[in-house]
Amino acid sequence: MGVAMGDHEGRVTAPDRRRLLGGIAAAATMPAMLRAAPVTMTGERLFVGTALRSNRLALSFERFEQPLPKITLTNGAHQVSLDTLVGKARIVTLWAEWCVPCLVEARDFAALQRRFAGPTFEIVAVLTASAQKLDFAAARARLTQARVDGLPLLVEPDGGRRLMLGLSPSPSGQGGSLPCTLLVDSRGRIRGRSRGMLTAMRASQASAMVRSGTPLSEAGKQAMLASDLGTLWNSPSGEALVSALRDGILDKL
Repeated sequence: MGVAMGDHEGRVTAPDRRRLLGGIAAAATMPAMLRAAPVTMTGERLFVGTALRSNRLALSFERFEQPLPKITLTNGAHQVSLDTLVGKARIVTLWAEWCVPCLVEARDFAALQRRFAGPTFEIVAVLTASAQKLDFAAARARLTQARVDGLPLLVEPDGGRRLMLGLSPSPSGQGGSLPCTLLVDSRGRIRGRSRGMLTAMRASQASAMVRSGTPLSEAGKQAMLASDLGTLWNSPSGEALVSALRDGILDKL
């Protein structure tokens, strides 16, 4: 799991051992062929040569050029094809109810949505690969339970996983991995992708615990969600990146 804790970029405090265990071991509890992804980078960095070239969060995004796929989702009232999301820059975060790191990350996305959303920018959470086949109401309830409020939501119906498999396949090529965050320009084209959660943890501690394979119990999941564990989205780096997205940096790349 990815990685930075308690330096000048973070607003969160150092987690105790229980919180660290919870954040790191989530990958061991996923359904078959699904997992919480470590941070991976396979392509060129997206923001090379821009004012964000040294932004710690922006550095996690690789260039990923393709239009939003034509996949039908629901917003609770209507069906929506994902490729129709045009007209403003967006962060599209792919999540599932089994992915505890996704839910922790979504809290920070919800706070940024409240602060920065407007005519040129928004953040959208898309449920994909739901093991419980949550419908829109149940997906919204799961977010609320995790203290995620006010985040626009779309749901891939009937536990569909086309989005996850198409946009965030696992490194092994079998199944998919979450969290996955996409940066989408105003034309509806994906420009960048980051996979894995940049948590409030030191890299050395995180790597050691991932290798240990310590499973996360149901009690551990609840402890993680009840904690104030945060991500780099809740930092000056996150604010600077979102501000640049709102101001149209993707359309200038």
